[in-house]
Amino acid sequence: MIRIGPAGWSYKDWQGIVYPSPVPRSFHGAEYLAQYFDTIEVNSTFYRSPTPETSRSWAKRVSANKNFRYTAKLWRGFTHERNATEADEHELRAGLDPLMEAECFGALLLQFPISFKNTPHTRDYLLVLLGHKKSALM
Repeated sequence: MIRIGPAGWSYKDWQGIVYPSPVPRSFHGAEYLAQYFDTIEVNSTFYRSPTPETSRSWAKRVSANKNFRYTAKLWRGFTHERNATEADEHELRAGLDPLMEAECFGALLLQFPISFKNTPHTRDYLLVLLGHKKSALM
């Protein structure tokens, strides 16, 4: 299955173009977009892991679309800074679990910087991220 959707939903300049103008008081971009798309990329997870409460709220907002799946961008501590710890992994998992439980989690997007090259070291790092190898890289 191919899913098409926007990269995020929180853009003020979409008001009156993508979103109605004025937006209703209880308006939420993901809930609105889920009427038209089956996926949305969650950009905020690149900057911090979501809390379980936030993920539960996201899941509830798209529950009317049973085919909907979020794609979450992996936190930059794993991809750019490479300073993520096991505690960070557990925090991320706890934050995404409500989406998985609600069956609206589709994929985890690993966006790396342009400096990330195809080398033995980076291939090892990818194996660690994917849980296929234990390493001192993390």
